Amino acid sequence: MKKLNNKTIIFITLMLMNVFTIQGQQFKWVTGGGTTEDLTSTDYSESVQFICTDPNGNIYALSIVGNNPIYADTFYRSGAYGADNNILITSYTCNGQMRWAKLIASANQNIPYGITSDNLGHIYVAGWLPHNGGAHTLYIGNDTAVSTVLDEVNGLLQFDTSGHFNWIRFVGNNTVSTLSGTGGLYDPLIMDGVNNVHFFNYLTSGVPLMPGDTSHFGVYDMTYNPTGSLLSAVRLDLDSQWFLHGAVIDPGTNKLYVCGEVNQSLGSGIVDTFFAAAFDANRNRLWQYPGIGGSAIIGVALDPTKHLYFSGSASPYFIGETTFSFNGDSVSAPYNNLAIILKTDTNGHVNWINHFDSHSSTNYFGSVTLLPNYKVAVAGTFGAEVKFGFDSLIVPAGEYLNPYLAIVDSAGDLEMIQQMKADGLTAGYNLGNVIVSDRIGNLYIGGSVEDSIWGGNLPAYHTVGGNSDFWVMKYGADCSCTSMPVAAPYTDTGTHLIGFTYTGSTTGIDSIVWNFDDGSTATGSTATHTFTMTGTYRVCETIYTSCGSDMYCKNVVVLIPSLITSNGTTYSNLKVWPNPVCDELNISGINENTTYKIINLTGVSIQDGYLKPGNNRVPLGKFSTGIYILELTGESGVRNIVRVVKE
Repeated sequence: MKKLNNKTIIFITLMLMNVFTIQGQQFKWVTGGGTTEDLTSTDYSESVQFICTDPNGNIYALSIVGNNPIYADTFYRSGAYGADNNILITSYTCNGQMRWAKLIASANQNIPYGITSDNLGHIYVAGWLPHNGGAHTLYIGNDTAVSTVLDEVNGLLQFDTSGHFNWIRFVGNNTVSTLSGTGGLYDPLIMDGVNNVHFFNYLTSGVPLMPGDTSHFGVYDMTYNPTGSLLSAVRLDLDSQWFLHGAVIDPGTNKLYVCGEVNQSLGSGIVDTFFAAAFDANRNRLWQYPGIGGSAIIGVALDPTKHLYFSGSASPYFIGETTFSFNGDSVSAPYNNLAIILKTDTNGHVNWINHFDSHSSTNYFGSVTLLPNYKVAVAGTFGAEVKFGFDSLIVPAGEYLNPYLAIVDSAGDLEMIQQMKADGLTAGYNLGNVIVSDRIGNLYIGGSVEDSIWGGNLPAYHTVGGNSDFWVMKYGADCSCTSMPVAAPYTDTGTHLIGFTYTGSTTGIDSIVWNFDDGSTATGSTATHTFTMTGTYRVCETIYTSCGSDMYCKNVVVLIPSLITSNGTTYSNLKVWPNPVCDELNISGINENTTYKIINLTGVSIQDGYLKPGNNRVPLGKFSTGIYILELTGESGVRNIVRVVKE
């Protein structure tokens, strides 16, 4: 395992493939907005809380703003609806031009929970939309009003990428009896691999969910399809006082990886009860590990090679510790506060831990994002000075805090560290909260600023007034948006000896790299690979150009001409019959709790469930005639694959 305390000298070796590195990345533009209000200490500052991009490279920032008036680029509103805090969505092109803006507001404060996009042209926004007593009206942009919204309501909204409002869904039954059932501190919003959106709600008891089902205390994975239908509401296998900060779903397996905190630490001044955890496709917990040393594990990302990256901070000395630890691996803390990036496998075993060190009381990474070349980027905030080995950043004299970002490769080696200069006195509003990458590796960072902010040689963005504004900044390649590389699609043919062919444009492409999800790679516009086990593989293909890179991944079903194959230990007495099957499949010989999936030949899981030790039956009567894969995964990790023929 690798723990970095000093700057690593990187020797570039030409090996199997030529991995292209984007040249000339720099700060490209900065914009922002807000009101002239001074928000009180009980309110949030005006800031970008969440940010995302769509497949076409457009940017969407989800911010908190005050009441009146509201300025943001070409957007202006002379009057809101009386709330101290409102939700503002702003969308930009990759050149920084505003596309559209939507205000989500009412007579009481509204708090954003998340924003994300799918591959079908939809943008999803989640938030807390409360009202203190009685019914009220929620306004969505200038053209939509939703009446009789009640107290303590969480909402999920869908827009198209042009800003047109499609629908809103309230969590739970919007009645007086469940008014306080859907409030929460942190309720992440993420996408899975089949364009369903997952809204993680912290619920109290008695909130109506699916027909005939009501909630208990805890975090629920509430899954909606693109039309707004609630597909499932599954309580995570966590203690009822545990909250989530970040979440990500493996698009191939539907496994869930999260990070969060224990409620009892809130307001105590000691944050040593943060954790990371994993869940199977049915949301049974696979593992859970704490971060020790005054830690705050906030962001999580999953790369195509099945590795997790977590971001956050640690303050060991505040609780009498000298190290930061995660799942048994530790790093020494030379200063008071550490901004943390750590890499694990999907079982939570640590590969490396990086820490950026500061004596200041403020030093953290708020979120982490993947770059298409298997690198990761983080953004956060530091005070005074921050150090990583021999590299350091310093806040200029007379200023209090500055945002900053860093990029590390998959081995943990630092490639870049940059700060955004932010003028301000001591209010502490110069924050870097979030970061996201588009499909070719441009980075977009968001946060709050007290007076003015810039990066590199950019002209500064100056606030419109009040004690803070929100801001969005681009750090990217020295190419125009019209020079963005084309997408990287491919086709595949075969059963286990499979041929892959890149089908996109070859103009300007330097190299093409394939990752077959079994530890093997290849290069070139065509590739063949022999898989040794039946199963579903997430095969990714990446193109590299002088303006960036693009990755395309999809599930590939591998069929080997045998009935049962396995990964590791098998169920020695496993029997699956009849096969071929008409209506119902019998399964016996399972000796532990087991999850199952039915996967079609396009790699999509079309049915899943839970099996107990002994004899089980799985209904298949609704499926069309053809070949399917039955995947069985036991709680000990035993995995069996069965080829099933449906008559």
